[in-house]
Amino acid sequence: MGGDRDVIFVDSSVLISCGRRESTRFQALAREARQRDVVFRLSPQVYAEVSGDPLPAEYSSGSSAVDEALQEGWMKVTESPSYSQSEVSRVMDQARSFIATTSDRSEDVVEKTDTEIVGLALETLANGTADRVTVVTNDIPLGKAAASLIPQYGFDDEQITWLTGGELADELASDFVPEFD
Repeated sequence: MGGDRDVIFVDSSVLISCGRRESTRFQALAREARQRDVVFRLSPQVYAEVSGDPLPAEYSSGSSAVDEALQEGWMKVTESPSYSQSEVSRVMDQARSFIATTSDRSEDVVEKTDTEIVGLALETLANGTADRVTVVTNDIPLGKAAASLIPQYGFDDEQITWLTGGELADELASDFVPEFD
């Protein structure tokens, strides 16, 4: 994980569990990004959830932990997925249905954040921006949706990986970070 052609999307469930900037979890996340020379990507909806600011264009002026990470350059807010790409729109619709069925709730209450992450993961692979995408989320239905749906669009199972926060720590085994458990 973390090669030049790897993209890592981090969900709000992981960022919220990291807590404030001074927390050991958040510091561990920052350290791993720097040591592995990766930029963790946030969807605009994830940014809005963790910052409380629905306007991503204003994210650079905040003082939250995520805002500081953005200013330091080890996190980045992406553009929204391109809804004009039929495959991206289709996978987002499928993700909404998948998550609703898996979590036994109405599609109307599935968070846009979840479908946006799956759409961005597919779009990133489809446009050749990355060879592999990792979705880091503690949201089990979201993780399962990404891992199940993306291969249906012609990508190998190895090209999409779902990790929970705890599994991310295991993935970074050389300096295991128990704070994510």
